Amino acid sequence: MAQDLLNQDTNKTLISMSVPISLGMISTILFQIVDTYFVGQLGAVELASLGFAATTYFVLVGLFIGLAVAVSLLVARAYGAGKTDRAMRTTALALILAFAVASMFSAAGLLSVHELFGLLGADEQALPHIAAYIIPLYWGMPLLAVGIVAGSALRAVGIVKAPEIVFGIAGVINAVLDYVLIRGVDPFPAMGIKGVAFGTVTSWLFIVVIMLILLLRQRLLSISALSDGAEHLAILRQLMRLGLPSIASQLVAPLSLMYLTFLLGREASEAVAAFGVSGRIETLLMIGMMAVSAAGVPFIAQNLGAGRHVRIDDAIVFMGKAAIYLGLAVIVILVVFADPIAGLFSQDRDVIDYTKYYFYIVSLSYLFYGLYLVTAAIFNGLQLPAIALRIMLVRTILFMLPLTLIGTLFGANGIFGGLAVSNILGGMYASYVMRKQLKKVGSSLVGRNPFQDYKADVKTIWAGIRRAFTA
Repeated sequence: MAQDLLNQDTNKTLISMSVPISLGMISTILFQIVDTYFVGQLGAVELASLGFAATTYFVLVGLFIGLAVAVSLLVARAYGAGKTDRAMRTTALALILAFAVASMFSAAGLLSVHELFGLLGADEQALPHIAAYIIPLYWGMPLLAVGIVAGSALRAVGIVKAPEIVFGIAGVINAVLDYVLIRGVDPFPAMGIKGVAFGTVTSWLFIVVIMLILLLRQRLLSISALSDGAEHLAILRQLMRLGLPSIASQLVAPLSLMYLTFLLGREASEAVAAFGVSGRIETLLMIGMMAVSAAGVPFIAQNLGAGRHVRIDDAIVFMGKAAIYLGLAVIVILVVFADPIAGLFSQDRDVIDYTKYYFYIVSLSYLFYGLYLVTAAIFNGLQLPAIALRIMLVRTILFMLPLTLIGTLFGANGIFGGLAVSNILGGMYASYVMRKQLKKVGSSLVGRNPFQDYKADVKTIWAGIRRAFTA
């Protein structure tokens, strides 16, 4: 059942959207966590190979998510304005576009496996393992693209739980197939790192089939939706107008990952392996922030289409608080449990140490990184993706690139330190741009002191704790 994003309580609606999105994201990220765990049992070389391969994988996923953000904005705004036929046409065109674009990039990837990863610093020992893993993924990328865009269209109209359940089941399928195919369980042969890829692609196929069924059942997809050629051109222009900056924004993170992998590869292959492990754990723990960001985009877009500006302000406050509180929780978890978490994925002492130091150094910047994430999401929801892109480019080009390059003078830990400082500066810049935009539109939030809100929340929580212990 679709949620009412225009009338229900803002905080409750965003929470009810964020929880299932979080569960879906957990299953999606568990694809990577489970893959990392099983590959780590094969050896440090295989784990480093997975780290190298992840760079192009996340670039392509960023491309698809960027398109999905544009689809979500257009579908949500059309749905909020009561234009259900236009929402249907947008969904149909977006699925075709996603499949075509993914096929094109997959073909390019298949033709350049050894050359690309050689440039990234992979040695002759790692290249065969990289190819064994990434080639099946390239073949399956069109399936993933369609699945991501389909899920985005469903969430845009308030259908949140069903897509996340689909991704959750797919995660279980992936985990089972990893176990069966990596080491071999009769009647399947042992396939090593290639088995990880085949398990992942099989789970993507499941996602696509079920997502298409859901779109048909919710009347967000039909062949007749492709009949109006004139409107298709207008929709495609809107997809390009919103999609290109959204895609560029989503590509910033994976391209940064590629750059950091290159820098760490010059230090040690163990540092690359550790970066791959820590990045996946970091993403898993930051799911709350990412889910709030994902829920906020269609919520803000629908309310923008309906002219409900007070609800948009309420959503901005909720998302900012969520970034701070969830960021604090992640910092505590990683500082306290860095050592045992690092030891789960490798027996190599160097890999464990690099992973642990990454957590100690970078986790301290997560408060600011959370503000950076939700601010970009807010601007996407407001259909101002160019501003979201500017925020991301400033953090990456002005802060992250030079600071991590300077960090190479101090080894891998120096690179981690440069990344942490860039997260802090990026969050501060995002907050500045948000305040400037609120003043520009005359928001009710102008002049409101967020620290007073945090202080009131702390008092409320403390009062609740005291009542619980004195009852």
